[in-house]
Amino acid sequence: MTRARDSHIYRSLASVIPPRRVRRLARQMRVVQRRRKVDPVALVNALVLGFDGGERRTIAGLRRAYERTTGTTLAPSAFYDRLTPELAGLLQQLSHEAFADLGRRVPSMALALQAFQQVFAADGSLVRLHDTLQQHYPSVWTNHTKASAKVHVLMDAASRLPLTVQVVPGSRHDLNILQIGPWVRDRLLIFDLAYYQGEKFRSIQEHGGFFLCRVKKDANFVVLGSSHPDQVGKRLQQVLREERGRTFDVEVDYAYRRILQRDYQWRRLRLRIVGVWNEQARRHRLYITNASAVQLAAQHLGAVYALRWEIELLFRELKSVYRIDHMPSGRRGVTECLLYAALLTVAMSRRLLRLVAGGLPGLLRPFPTDRWAMLFRLVSRDLLELATASRPHRLRLSRRLHGLLRHEARDPNRCRLLLPSRAQLGILNPVHARA
Repeated sequence: MTRARDSHIYRSLASVIPPRRVRRLARQMRVVQRRRKVDPVALVNALVLGFDGGERRTIAGLRRAYERTTGTTLAPSAFYDRLTPELAGLLQQLSHEAFADLGRRVPSMALALQAFQQVFAADGSLVRLHDTLQQHYPSVWTNHTKASAKVHVLMDAASRLPLTVQVVPGSRHDLNILQIGPWVRDRLLIFDLAYYQGEKFRSIQEHGGFFLCRVKKDANFVVLGSSHPDQVGKRLQQVLREERGRTFDVEVDYAYRRILQRDYQWRRLRLRIVGVWNEQARRHRLYITNASAVQLAAQHLGAVYALRWEIELLFRELKSVYRIDHMPSGRRGVTECLLYAALLTVAMSRRLLRLVAGGLPGLLRPFPTDRWAMLFRLVSRDLLELATASRPHRLRLSRRLHGLLRHEARDPNRCRLLLPSRAQLGILNPVHARA
């Protein structure tokens, strides 16, 4: 039993980068013609876990990580030439499989969110690339950034797990990347104004899903229903002035046209708008949703929408900890290898966090992702050694790392509730959680 328990960390790493799967894909995708000095499994692990503690991510640092792990030496040009489009395709396939596996086991919603099977957050973030990649990755801001990639993430906000990750040219709009389908049924989708479109709202509603979004400042819909009959028939801006200092909940006539498709016919949706009064800002925060007041209470909307911040924390982790925005190459294959390797790093980090936090109730898991990310980066060299070590050495490393991770990953502030927990409890201000 001791031997099995001590190998849990290795099995978690191997579930993200399965050695047999990597070798099979390497042969199928012709990543390696002849193995010689380069082992594809060790190469993938070095790219995923070989980021050092420097300020920037460098190809030389990744090469040294591979050499340190395998005990072999490679010329810089030989290592660089291994970062091919075929290897990028392998890393992309592994990342898709890893995130799909993480998404199979997510906790159910409770309390304020119990009406939904899952709560998703969607957003994208730009990664600046070398200017020579402009043809393959055109940017949205060509005046100062000629080439960029957009990392678009759909994540389970309550469990903080990315479910799908797409890398597309930076010029693509978030609205066109998010494709709505049967997967949204009985699920709540939270997003920002980049997805604010009537046709997107209708598609989610027709597939049996729910959405929560902010409302544009100039919105002035006609009120169709309210608990206060005198508000019916008025414009939204008038209701805002009359309800200053108070939270209100109304149903509006959301009218839109599909101008981009040259269809100028007016279409209408009956949607719910909640104005939550923010005392500090002295103004309302407006939210639009198709969820009823029974499914999503007005007093909980602010806390639930705050779950979208989890995806911003993920992008900050990718850039500040795993340095996904450090792309030291103008070659497309090399750049894509580094992009997908960073995404695999996130998948491995979340898989290991699930192991460390196992057995604790979802609302009480005291493991902040930002604290965990720094710890994961600190032990990345040990994890790389563990992933490629022999069995006796592997068991010794696992035993030492498990205790360290379990102890250091916990939030030292025991009274603090994490954002997913506050959302399910309907608490926006963390001060109220301690009261």
